[in-house]
Amino acid sequence: MNFAERLKELRKANGYTQITLAAALGLSKGTVAMWETGKRTPDYEIINTLSDMFNRRIDYILGYSNDDSSPKMTEKQIEQLGEWEIQSEQVDIFRQFLRLDAYGQSCVSALIQREAVRCQEQGTVQDISNIKVGIRTDISNSVRKDN
Repeated sequence: MNFAERLKELRKANGYTQITLAAALGLSKGTVAMWETGKRTPDYEIINTLSDMFNRRIDYILGYSNDDSSPKMTEKQIEQLGEWEIQSEQVDIFRQFLRLDAYGQSCVSALIQREAVRCQEQGTVQDISNIKVGIRTDISNSVRKDN
């Protein structure tokens, strides 16, 4: 399906006439009619606006894809991205810790222990019962080669 056919389909499915769609976009009816006959195509800003109006991905509107999913992220997807960001930050901190020499690791460990005691005393300890932590290592570096 090409852009002209897809636009007409989306317009009708969303209850627009060429006149009402043109008015919503601030354009003339003739412009929308030219798009639907394939004689003209809109610029990127208009295509982006159509994506927002119809809640469809740009590649779908242009007829390059049949994936008619919404370009907007769901609350669950946004929450997952947030979790991944936190995990990434925590992994970075752990890697920085591992790069420290023995003295630096000892200092950081002592600080963490002191802060754990302080939080316990103040009753501000975070509940981490739902958090799982795992560590993987590259075992190929630790395999002993026998000669």
